[in-house]
Amino acid sequence: MSGNGHDSGGNLRWLLTYADMITLLLAFFVIMYAISKVDVKKYDAMALSLRGAFKGSAVSPVTPGGGERLLPSPDIGLQLVQTLQEGLKEDLRAGLVQIDRGPDGVRLRFQDAIFFERGKAELRGEARQILDKVAGIIADLPNRVEAEGHTDSLPIRSAQFPSNWELSVARATAVVRYLVETRGLSPVRLAARGLGEHQSLFPNDPIRGEPRNRRVEIRIVTR
Repeated sequence: MSGNGHDSGGNLRWLLTYADMITLLLAFFVIMYAISKVDVKKYDAMALSLRGAFKGSAVSPVTPGGGERLLPSPDIGLQLVQTLQEGLKEDLRAGLVQIDRGPDGVRLRFQDAIFFERGKAELRGEARQILDKVAGIIADLPNRVEAEGHTDSLPIRSAQFPSNWELSVARATAVVRYLVETRGLSPVRLAARGLGEHQSLFPNDPIRGEPRNRRVEIRIVTR
């Protein structure tokens, strides 16, 4: 006891009340969480987002039919490559297509002679058969699909195509139109790009060009 007759520990009694209140609040929130219904989809999306953030890559959830891209997990690109290899195995054996997997998608590469007559942008029958196979594989995927037309450095300068730009755009557009109009793919998912001679894979000869640079590519975006 102090000299004035008051309990020296009285000023600290509020700590007991405060501690009791915190304990009750903690118990209340534990009970509320225990009886709440966890949204598994939101939890999975959050977990994947956090996982992607720690790995330094952006992650976006899939919305069926909403045009969203697939989650860029390490397995999606591999699974897509395996499916394409199985579906296009005869064309692969015949050397009609190459399949490459990159950080942003899976790319199908076709030489232009397989898809088009020289200097033209009408799909050949062989090209339609290959596109039918590709469409059957990707039709139900939400991924964005980009068709790209490429040429070598030899100028074309025809009445229909004044430059390689026009030719490459027309060829990419022919692929997209076939996938949309004949195979029923959503145009929201598709894009056509003409890149002319400006993204060559091999050095162009100033006189002969380079046939391997004349190509059509279909990129299935996974990121």
